[in-house]
Amino acid sequence: MHKLLFVAFFFIFSVFSSFSQELEEEFLSALDNRDSTAILFEELETRLETKVDSGMYFYYLARFQNIENNPRQAVETLLKSLPFFSSKESSSYLISAYNNLTYLESILGNWEKAMLYGQTAYEKALAVNDSNRMGYSLADLGIVYHDMEQYEKGVEYAKRGYQILSGSPNSDTRTKSFALNAIAINFDDWDKPDSALFYHYKNLELLSELDSSAFTNTYNNIGNTLLKQGRYAEAKKWVEISLKYNYRSMDSYKLATNYTNLATIAYNLDRYNEAEEMMDSAYHYVQLSDSREKLRDYLYDQFRFQKKKGDLMLSLDYLEQYAALKDTIFKEDRVRMMGELETRYEVSEKERQLAESRAQLAENELLVKNRNNQLLLLLIVLLISLGLGFFIYYRQKNKNWHLEQEAKLQKIFAEQQTQKRLQEQRQRISSDLHDNIGAQLTFIISSLNNLKFLDLPKDILGKKLDQISEFTTETINELRDTIWAMNKDSITLDDLQGRLAGLLEKAKNACPAIDFTLELGENLDENFQLNSLEGINYYRIAQEAIQNAIKHAEASKIKVSLFPENSHLSLLVEDNGKGITGSRKNGNGLGNMEVRADRIGRKIQIESKMGQGTRVHVF
Repeated sequence: MHKLLFVAFFFIFSVFSSFSQELEEEFLSALDNRDSTAILFEELETRLETKVDSGMYFYYLARFQNIENNPRQAVETLLKSLPFFSSKESSSYLISAYNNLTYLESILGNWEKAMLYGQTAYEKALAVNDSNRMGYSLADLGIVYHDMEQYEKGVEYAKRGYQILSGSPNSDTRTKSFALNAIAINFDDWDKPDSALFYHYKNLELLSELDSSAFTNTYNNIGNTLLKQGRYAEAKKWVEISLKYNYRSMDSYKLATNYTNLATIAYNLDRYNEAEEMMDSAYHYVQLSDSREKLRDYLYDQFRFQKKKGDLMLSLDYLEQYAALKDTIFKEDRVRMMGELETRYEVSEKERQLAESRAQLAENELLVKNRNNQLLLLLIVLLISLGLGFFIYYRQKNKNWHLEQEAKLQKIFAEQQTQKRLQEQRQRISSDLHDNIGAQLTFIISSLNNLKFLDLPKDILGKKLDQISEFTTETINELRDTIWAMNKDSITLDDLQGRLAGLLEKAKNACPAIDFTLELGENLDENFQLNSLEGINYYRIAQEAIQNAIKHAEASKIKVSLFPENSHLSLLVEDNGKGITGSRKNGNGLGNMEVRADRIGRKIQIESKMGQGTRVHVF
């Protein structure tokens, strides 16, 4: 939605033939002197000699009004310029005026009028065989279709325009760039990002022929396509380049689009404060631009932003404003249509009254005819109103149904993904059960079978059986721990804390001389949850670290800590033992801890100094 219309300079005229060249240059010079533009225009108004001169005055005055963020006033002024131009003597100005009316009515949301003016511009360009204006007008219609969300039509018209320009030996590079951009933005909002980027980058191939500032909209639109693909860092780079150039011209329409895109990038990266600032700036320039298209985009992005933050009430409010604005566009068009019909009726009435003064009989006949026309007109207006009302109602109802279906599909998809992740976790735990417990049971069976064939003294046999019993008990405990994890979809902090407390209690009973401590960080969320795979691996790493400290480190203090770190749970096991000797640094125990940490996407850091203890940190 966040597109900049590629109007590199609003009223493109320098590439086409001109009239009254000297006067035109003075108008352009007046526009460059922003502080004194109004005064210079007043002076130039006194020097108008021909109809074309008068048309040029209104033409460039409209350009100044648009620069001053008065698009509605600019439309009125451009309409005043049309009677002073003709297809024979000043076709370039005439076609350009219609092109500019297309652009202005489009940003104001009056798409029916924009379509009418765009079609008129194309027909007049076709009549004088002006390929540049023909291509430009068709691409302009492609942008109007884009704003009306009819992207397939937009691509069709913009491509037709580009084909005309490509086949002309005298085509203007800036106009070709405009057509390429029109194709790209339609593909982008048509959810065809690869095609959009193809035409955007094809557009950048023209950089060698144009100043880089002419591509401010292309830079922004590339960023817009990339952010939809989740490539936020790349997208931000392109949008910021566009923002830098747009600040030079202070084009509020383009700045509104830049800041809306930057806000979207920020909130997708969970940078909510930055997103708020960008949204505030976007709204400021939306108001200055007086563009209902930009206001529509802003309201819809506020809805997505507030929904992302979890503020459902505020997001719903923005969604309602967005829907109301779209409905208003149709309502206002209908009101304007009624006003035009009433104006025509008043003209007819005045003509009827004039005819009455000339001939009573003719006046009476005209009165009857007018009344019949009025009834027919009212009937037509009523039918049109009912048709529009039904269309708007049906369209909104259909849209609401699609939104509901989309929400249901998203919910089903989320549930399926959750079940898939749980199944994957269970499969990994099952694999761990097979590899560890299976191997240990195999060892026990093998040991017992070996005893049958050995004639050992009772004391040695007893020691062997004690070792097998101890190993069997350890295997049973590991099996219980694994079953504990598999029986849970998720493991809470309380579950893990209780399990670790039980482990330390058993260790305390076995080694009463060692001081065991379990500590929880102050900022640890009590509702923090782990999946079953994470829970069992955190537990196994702590178990391995404690056993190493007891068996090898000769520690008198062992401390286990849980605390938050970088949105993850961090585990720290510390002892004051003699440290890890050279023979143990490559042992299976340390390797198993590293494998377990990697299995759940965590890093592990093992620090040990001789005589100063050991720290095992999982984060």
